[in-house]
Amino acid sequence: MKTLQQTKQVEAPPVVVGAKAIAKALSCSTRYVHILAEQGTIPHYRWGKALIRFDQAAVFKALGIQTEAAASGKGQ
Repeated sequence: MKTLQQTKQVEAPPVVVGAKAIAKALSCSTRYVHILAEQGTIPHYRWGKALIRFDQAAVFKALGIQTEAAASGKGQ
């Protein structure tokens, strides 16, 4: 009799959003979001010189903000 092997869960790729969405979630200005990114305080993805995107879950984690999904264990 063969036993079933446990499959490894694959995480979904990060959903990236713009600075405006992060600013709204943090109740701050988009300029402040860009400053945090420039300082290396929050993780970001940069395409070329002008396009910058953020993984909201990674930003919240970097800032120590716990989301409802993370608190309930859904984010894992």
